[in-house]
Formats: sequence, C-alpha cells, structure tokens
Amino acid sequence: MNHRAIMKYLLPIFFVLLTNSIFGQDSRPWEIDDLYLAESFHPISVSPDGKVGVSVHNWIDPDNRVERHSLWRSTGTPLESNLMEPGEPDARDPLFSPDGKWIVFLSTRPRPEGWKQTPAAPPYSEATVDLWLIPTAGGEAIPLAGPEKPYGRVYPDQFYGRIAFSPDGRRLLFVADDGVDPLTEAEIEGDLVVARQDQGEGYTGFGPAEIWIADLEGAPGDFGTERITRLTDDSFWYGDPQWSPDGRTIVVHANRTDDQESARYSVNKNYDLWEIDVETKELRQLTNGPGPEFSPRFSPDGSRLICLTSPRRGPHQDIYNFAVVTPGENPKTRTLFNFRDPELDFQETPSPNMSLLRNCWENDDHMIYTSSVGLDSKRFIINIDTGEISDGDGIDTAYAQARERESGFRPRVESQLPPRLNASSQGVSWDNGEGMKIEGALVIPHPDIAKPPYKLIVLPHGGPHHRAGLGAGFNDQILASKAYAIFKPNFRGSTGYGLAFLDANRGDLGGGDMRDILTGVDFLIEEGMADPDQLFVYGVSYGGYMTSWLVGQTNRFRAAVAENAVTDMTMMWTLSDLQSWTEWEFGGKPWEVPNSMDHHSPLTYAGRVETPTLLLNSRDDRRCPLPMGRAFHRALFQAGVPTGLIIYPDEPHGIRQPRHRADKLNRILDWFDQHSR
Repeated sequence: MNHRAIMKYLLPIFFVLLTNSIFGQDSRPWEIDDLYLAESFHPISVSPDGKVGVSVHNWIDPDNRVERHSLWRSTGTPLESNLMEPGEPDARDPLFSPDGKWIVFLSTRPRPEGWKQTPAAPPYSEATVDLWLIPTAGGEAIPLAGPEKPYGRVYPDQFYGRIAFSPDGRRLLFVADDGVDPLTEAEIEGDLVVARQDQGEGYTGFGPAEIWIADLEGAPGDFGTERITRLTDDSFWYGDPQWSPDGRTIVVHANRTDDQESARYSVNKNYDLWEIDVETKELRQLTNGPGPEFSPRFSPDGSRLICLTSPRRGPHQDIYNFAVVTPGENPKTRTLFNFRDPELDFQETPSPNMSLLRNCWENDDHMIYTSSVGLDSKRFIINIDTGEISDGDGIDTAYAQARERESGFRPRVESQLPPRLNASSQGVSWDNGEGMKIEGALVIPHPDIAKPPYKLIVLPHGGPHHRAGLGAGFNDQILASKAYAIFKPNFRGSTGYGLAFLDANRGDLGGGDMRDILTGVDFLIEEGMADPDQLFVYGVSYGGYMTSWLVGQTNRFRAAVAENAVTDMTMMWTLSDLQSWTEWEFGGKPWEVPNSMDHHSPLTYAGRVETPTLLLNSRDDRRCPLPMGRAFHRALFQAGVPTGLIIYPDEPHGIRQPRHRADKLNRILDWFDQHSR
C-alpha cells in the first residue's frame, strides 16, 4: 500500500515535513533531500453537514521534482481518507457547494480537447487555473464553463482572487481576467514584449482582475453552466469580492484612479470599497478615504461591513485601523478604532494583520481578528459598536470551532523518515544602546550537533516592514543541522511593535536598523551564544539589501549571501514593480532625492567590501530585479572581492521550485563552509 494511504498520525500544516518517530531507528540531522519527501494536506474544506472533509494533498513528484496538488476525501469514524481522482491531477482550493453535493476547485489541468483552453502565463507568474466541479460522492470532474468560455485565467491569489457561492447556493462568484491578448496582430507576429504598467510581481501575463458570476441551476452535464455573467468590464483591478447576505450586491476593493500599481502584498495606492448591483451591474463607491480601504467583510445581518484602512499611502505593510461601512444610497464610514493613537500600548491593542479572516464575524456585534505582537501571533475579538478589544485566546469562538472541525478531517499518514535532530527556537531581547528594546528569534542546533558558542548566521527579514517570529522552518533546520545558529532580529521598521517603531527607519535604511542588528550580535556574543570569529550573514529581498549593506559597512562577517537583494535605490525605483516603496522610504523620486538614494545604496560602498559575498538571483523577479544583483556582483568582482552570481530561471521574487531551493541551500552552506576558517 502507498504510504500516503496509511492512516496513523495527524499531519502538520502545509509544507511542514513529517517528523513522526519510527521505532528502532536513531535520530539523524536534517538533510537537504528531506525536501523531496515533504507532504501535507492543506487547505481543508468541510461539507455543510460536517460529515465530509476534502483536503489538498501537497507533495513533490519524485520523478521530476515539481510540486503537485490533488484532492483527498475524508469521512467516517474512524476517519478514512482516499484520493478522489486516479493519477492525482492538479487540484487546489476546494469549496463545498451549499447543498454539499459538489466541490468546486481550481486546477491547472487542460480543458477537454477542442475546447477553448486557459491562456498560458510565464512559469514565474501565478498559476493559470480554471474552475472545475467534482461530485462530493466521487466521480469525474467537469469544467465550470463550456467549450467557449468567456473568461481567461482565474485569479488564485488572496488579494484579488476569491471563489464564493451566493447565499442561496445558485450562483458562483469568482475573479478572472478576460483572456484577451492586449498585443496587436503585428506585435504577436513579431514576437514582441510590450511593457505594461499594470502587471506586477506574480501577475505577468494576466489582464485586469474582473468580477464574474456563474449561474448553477440544473444538473451539470459535460460542464457546470451555460450562463456566465461579467459584472465589471474596464481596465481596473477588482479584488476580494464579498456577497451581501441577501445576494443582491457584491462588495469589492479596487483602485479606480489613474495612479495604478498592481503589485502583490502592497496596498500603497488609493483602494476603496465598491458595491456592485448583481442584476444591473451598477457600481457605487462606498468609501473615499485618503489611503486604502480594503479587505471588506459583511456582518451576518448585512447591515454593515468592516474593512481595513490607513489614512496614508505609505509602507507596504502599515498599522491598519478598522472602518465600519454602512452601504446604501448614502454610504457612511466611521473609524472603529484608531490603532495609530500614540498613547496606545500596541501589545494591549494590536492592529490587525494585512487581511481579515474570511469568516471573521463572531456575531452581528463582534469580530475576530489576528495580529502580530512581537514574535507571536495572537487572536483578538473587537466589539463593533464600542471598540472594546478582548483577548481571543481560550474563547470558544465560531472561528476556533471551524478550525477545529477542519483539523478533524486532516488525513493521517505515517512518515517513512527517521526522527531528526530538530533545532529549537527561542526569543531574545537586548538594549540597542539608544534607549530601545529590540527583540529577535534565535534558532539553535540540537545539542547532539553543536553547543555554544555557535557559528552564527544573521538572517535579517524582508520588507523592511515585516517581522521574524518564533519557530524553525525547513531552511532553519538545514542550516542548524550544520551546526549554525540562526539569528533573526526584529530591527526598527518591523511590524508587530507599533506605529513609531514601524516608521523609525524611514529615510534611514541601513542606519538605525543596522545598529539594532549589530548590537544584537554583540549581545549574543556576550551571552556566550555566538562565536565572534564565526559570524555570517544571509538575507532575502530587504534582508538581501541589509546583507549587501552590512558588508560595505563592517568586516565582522566571514562570508555573506544576498538573495534577490536591493543594491541600488535608483535601479530599484526604475526597474521594480513597486515604485511606491522607494518613494515612501526616501520621500521622493530619484531626481528629487538623488543624494539620499545614493547614500543609502549598497552599490555606493562596494569599494569598501572585503567580505566574500555570493549573489543569488531569480531571473524573472519583478520586485527586486536581476540587474541589481548583476551590478553588485560586477562591482565586487572588479574590487577583487571573492564573489559569485547564481541566476535561477523561471523564478519570481521568491525562489520556489524544489530543485532550485535545494541548490540554493547547498550553495549557501558551501559558501559559508569555504570561508569559515
């Protein structure tokens, strides 16, 4: 029997490797090839009657070493799980119909031969998926649309994309482009690439995200429906659509201004909430704040919505307030709670994360949300009328009950891996010498592998408006298995510490945040946790910027690896899909603040570098494009610094192909080992 069909132990969440013990075997360190043995079952959807669960089986094909996704069905007591389709064709994001008879899901599989196919997009872009239906009881999957479907690529991301049944279950809402190639016939014939400003990281090849509705009346035949209606038809991008409880309207967020920037993980432009009448397609603006309003969620009774908002178009992650919106002919908006109040203690009243939960309403008066608080993630409940916030831990909420119900349908499998010598994670804090307490996470090797003082890899996070949390992921385990400790500082500019801390490095990138990092290294050395002669640094994105910056400011590190790094601020503005990032951090465009951008660019200080520095770059990164890596590598080479440049094809901002991830880890370890003595 295939080991995936053996039901014994609960499997952890997506992409966490199986670590169950196999009796009679000794523990061993983690190995890079463990990556190819990873599998999980996530996400999980539960039928309306609570009797059936369907999950996505995620694993890596051992033959071609690519990620695979397929549907498994779980039911019964004791739980029995089986794959739903022979051969496990691609399937993602399952959702039960309200009557529980059908499961709708996304898939990259081809449509029937002779039918209009889903247009392709580059492999480094989002997956080009379509909608499919499969009977809950089992059977053959069918496409939602017929031979001549009116739409193109369905959006699978979490900012624009969503699939949802109408309250009466008769209609299916989704987000897709129209599949029309914007190039002229001459441009297509000439095999040209024409730059488009509305396609940022992850969206190359996609058109504007439009709202569609499929009518699902009657029993499906060879396909799900003959009637698919397009609700929006313009050049703007609409996202995160929400049905009103009466099914008459849909609310979306959209930036319908001339100042466009369709970049993932950023709401730096003027997003507003818009209401769409399902029958007339009439569009009504619900909010008009100076900054973004996004992530709308209807209350159960439909009388109001709640969304996230900021009074500024600022950093790509901000401190967000809640806004309560009353829809209708004369919509009204009020700020529910001002998390930006300087008198607030951010740990007692934390702001929500960048998107609200799909099912965030506990009842008509209370809403649950998650927040980053320092190194932790916590759950809170807010009273929509009073703004009172209470701790959500330990409260038996509807959200918690739903998560518990889903976990009960996670297939149980037995691991064939022997137990590993796992690294552990702990929080650390130190005084940066400027009156600020800084936190970070420290991953330390298993005591059978190494003991302090450790070889230390400093791992600055990206953003910079992001943060490190507790825990040890796959990369951490691999590095720790080679006796390295990994230090993840939450320097000024990190999220989870309030507005003042978030803004503290604006205009000072590489200044105070670097001092926070170096004083943290000093602290670990003083505590006997780090060997001062065995310091290394590795970072990605802004972490790559900080890596490239550090080697031009100090010679404390024996070796460095910078992945998809920002090395020049002018190039970042001219080449990246995220001009708003550079403009916000420096207060202007390159010709307006040339001295500031030059002063804070690692390339400016390449002549000072003595640290052996390896550059890793995705060839098709739209966020931190390859030319910045090429430029820094050329400068280091000409300066006589030991360096290298590795370019991974068909990769976006995050290197994600398993074989490239494995190669990357091998190169990082080899580079550090070369220069460790």
